Amino acid sequence: MNVFTKKISKAVSVYLKAGIVSFITVALAGLSVIPAQADETCMSPYMAKIVGQEDYVYVWTLGMEGLGDEQDKLVTVDVNPGSA
Repeated sequence: MNVFTKKISKAVSVYLKAGIVSFITVALAGLSVIPAQADETCMSPYMAKIVGQEDYVYVWTLGMEGLGDEQDKLVTVDVNPGSA
């Protein structure tokens, strides 16, 4: 092998090792993720426990400077599967 072939072979080897290390790191990180547990819809001491499907969800969004009209919004979303 000439010098050029050796350099290419070494570069490929370095990239291959880096790829394998990256793959193993991502795989191990994926194994360490704990699945999320669902919680009660409402646990406020001032409201009765909500049971069953809700009809609406209220979403508060904060305005960002330079985006849209820069104002906060309160959005009501119909989440009842029976309403269409």
